[in-house]
Parts: sequence; structure tokens; C-alpha cells
Amino acid sequence: EKVILLSELDDDRSVSLDALVNVLKPKSSIKDTPHPTCFFEYGYSLIAKLEATGKAGNSIVYSCAVNKFKSHIKKPRLEFKDITYKVLSEFSDAMLVEGIKINTVSVYMRTIRAIYNKAIKEGIADYAAYPFNSYKIKNEKTLSRTLTVKELKSIVDLTLDVNSASWHWRNVFMLSFYMIGMNLADLLTINESAIVDGRVVFRRKKTGKIYSIKIQKPAQDILYYYRAGMVDKKDDYVLPMIKSGLKPMEQRKAILQSVHTCNNYLKKLAQQCNIGKPVSTYYARYSWANIARRIGYSKDIIAEALGHEYGNRVTGIYLDSYDTEIIDDVNTKVIEAVLTKKGAL
Repeated sequence: EKVILLSELDDDRSVSLDALVNVLKPKSSIKDTPHPTCFFEYGYSLIAKLEATGKAGNSIVYSCAVNKFKSHIKKPRLEFKDITYKVLSEFSDAMLVEGIKINTVSVYMRTIRAIYNKAIKEGIADYAAYPFNSYKIKNEKTLSRTLTVKELKSIVDLTLDVNSASWHWRNVFMLSFYMIGMNLADLLTINESAIVDGRVVFRRKKTGKIYSIKIQKPAQDILYYYRAGMVDKKDDYVLPMIKSGLKPMEQRKAILQSVHTCNNYLKKLAQQCNIGKPVSTYYARYSWANIARRIGYSKDIIAEALGHEYGNRVTGIYLDSYDTEIIDDVNTKVIEAVLTKKGAL
């Protein structure tokens, strides 16, 4: 059985398209007769709702978790009341024995807990039998995923054939860095209408928040190259890796495949630069934050730049005009630290 690592869906790491398609196949068909106290059937009903509302990313995560749990239970039905501490412990232990990483196991378990919580709210499951009062989900501290200024500069300066695959994927990675660690799901789906007055304005897929990021000079150079080659400036995405007009699930799969491809090329680039780290797309975001911190910016400013929730911010809007100027300046300094001697660490 192919195992899909859900943590990779969460944080931009690689996953093969074949593995994705395989894990999304239902292990058995669901009967038409409703049976709301069955965990699997209720889980599949939630997945159908997520797909219907265009929440492709969440539907994939739920599908993976429910199918994996069902494969372990080896029964067509599992009542909510029969999900005990023992059942959950045996499931998590079995995955660890398979060699699945503990953080991936925690993603499965958190998803199962989320489904159970929804069932309680809808009156389908009884809180008195809630197994997560005793079963605690374990996590392992993630290793640092940052590049030093010197390592980033070596990637920028690496001589590559123009228009080669490595050249294009380096552009994507560095563009993500120049845009404050912009997630590839958002970066690869920017269209011409998102570029307004020298800024990229977009709604982040993961959080639904609106972001406005100034296009710094190195980012402008990359975008100019791809914008010049656009055939349909009205509907096409600026970066040519993903076709526009795809349905939500198709787009999500295309994004995952692009992330997988990008990560493969990033690892090759890292080897060419003698960087002994498993570089992936997420390194852009963490490296940006780490450099900003080392320059001397506060955690609050960095959190603001990355769009993290903190303080009393409840509007869902990324930054007001005053904050935008501050973040623009932070990003300028971070980029200067990498590309010039000024402010180098």
C-alpha cells in the first residue's frame, strides 16, 4: 500500500501524484442507506461537503486520514462509541511500525479528532465516550528548515542554463523568498489582476486572509520575464507551471505535483551548491523569518509579515497602510542581506 504523508500536504513538501490518486480511492463503496453513527460514513459525508464547497486541500487531508484508519480497522463500519483509547493507540502504533513519521501520524490523529468533534456538535456522537480525553496526540519537534544568507546567495549565483527546468524552479523558489515566503499554492496561481500598483494582492488559500506584498526589484525581474511570455493576460496565471481554469480538486493535485517537482530540483540545486540540507519550498518562508530575526526585527513584526494571528487582530485583512510600509522595509532589508554586502550577516 502506498502511504501518503499528510504533513507533506500541509507544509509544501513533495508527494507523488500517483500516490495521491491511490490514497484518495475509497477502500470500499459506501451504502446508500444513511448510518450516521458510523465514523467512516460520517467522515466520507464531510469529505463530500468539503469537495462541494471547493475546499480541496482539506478534503484530501480528510480522505487520507479516513482511508488509512479504515484500512487499519479492516471493517466496513466503525461506530463512534467503539473508538476507544485502545483503538487509537493501536492505530498510531501500527503507523509508527510501518515507518510513518510521528508528525505525519499526528496529522492523521488530529484529523480523526476533528471528525469526532464535528460529530459531537451535530449530536451524532456522545461526548461521554470521547476517547481524546485520555488519548493524547504526540508531536516531534521539526528540525530547522532554514538556509543561511551564504547558502541562499550560492543558489542565486549558481550558473544555470536559461530556460532549463532547474532555472525555472530556482526562479519559483527565490520568488517565494522575495515575496516573504509566499506559499506555492498562492504563488503559482497569481494572475495579472493580482498585480496592482507594484504590489501582489491575493487571498491566501490556507487561511483566506487578504495579503498585499510589495514587488521588490529582484521579484519584479522574475515576474517581468514570465509576464512578457503570457498568451492570455486576462485569465492565465503569471507563472506557467499550472493551467488556469482547473476545477478545485484538479488544481490542488496540480499544485501538489508542482511542489513535488520543485522540491526535487531544489535538492539537486542544494547538492550543486554543497548545501547539506534537504531543501524544499518551505525553506523560503523559514529562511526569510530567520534572517529578519537575525537582522534584529522583533518577533511581532516578523509574525505580522508572515500573516500570523496575534494580538487583537480580528479583521482578517493582512495589513493596514501604516503596517504595510513597515513590512515593505523589513522585506527590503532581508533581501539586501542576501543579495548585497549592505546588511549582510
